[in-house]
Amino acid sequence: MGDLEGMDRLEKRVKPFEDATPFLPQPERLQAMAERDGFVYLHKLVPEDLILALRGVVLDYAREAGWLAPNAAPGEALAFAGRRVGGYQEDDWVSLQVRVQNQAEMWAVGDHVAIHRALRAVSGRSSYLCLSTANTCRVFSPHPDMAAQPHQDAHYFRLIDDFWTVWLPLGDCPRDDGPLALLAGSHHNGLRDHTGLGIVDGGVVVPEDTVWTSGDFSCGDAVLFRPLTLHRSLPNRSETRLRLSADFRYGFWDDTSPIDWRSRSAGSQDGSV
Repeated sequence: MGDLEGMDRLEKRVKPFEDATPFLPQPERLQAMAERDGFVYLHKLVPEDLILALRGVVLDYAREAGWLAPNAAPGEALAFAGRRVGGYQEDDWVSLQVRVQNQAEMWAVGDHVAIHRALRAVSGRSSYLCLSTANTCRVFSPHPDMAAQPHQDAHYFRLIDDFWTVWLPLGDCPRDDGPLALLAGSHHNGLRDHTGLGIVDGGVVVPEDTVWTSGDFSCGDAVLFRPLTLHRSLPNRSETRLRLSADFRYGFWDDTSPIDWRSRSAGSQDGSV
């Protein structure tokens, strides 16, 4: 679990995102930003109605699992007082992943044409882009010490040779709710040594003066980042709200791959982009 004193220092070392949305028609500019930072942030990339539909699926499960306060209004992620949520080995968390994986709302977000277009532009490649099956919905209760530690996706996902992760909050996600934070330029230094078994219990040790990039997210915002880009979550200091998000992984399919990591709808956007 995260060190609370370290979390306090962390929040003083966060700089805001540069919105890359104006550069979507300029692939070379997007590619330069991605090469420099290891990520790009796009404001309102995915339609809100699709995000909120997936949010509804997650909140329905959260209510069944006892994660929501009894007085939570529809669509409100009001946490059940004292209930700790976000442990990757907990049965309820695993059951959430089983619940959402085959839901139409999950694929409507992950396979949306706007994401495919952005990934094609930022990668400079034109075809065979596929949504993988390595996708996750995440819920974190307002316990700052449960924040995910710095890590690289390349350490945990070995099936896809070269891939992109797209992270989206399921609704508005101000800094107090504990959104994603990334370390610009960290992808240039290769795969780091990781400690522990998971991204809450372990991760990568970074200097205390490390400056992260994050901010207040709006519903529909997305961050596209590389497998070697160091990232973490900020602590959820809202005191009352669950932090809901989803992350999707995409690769450019190669028939020589020893394992078919593509989703059932993989490649469905190829002809429409």
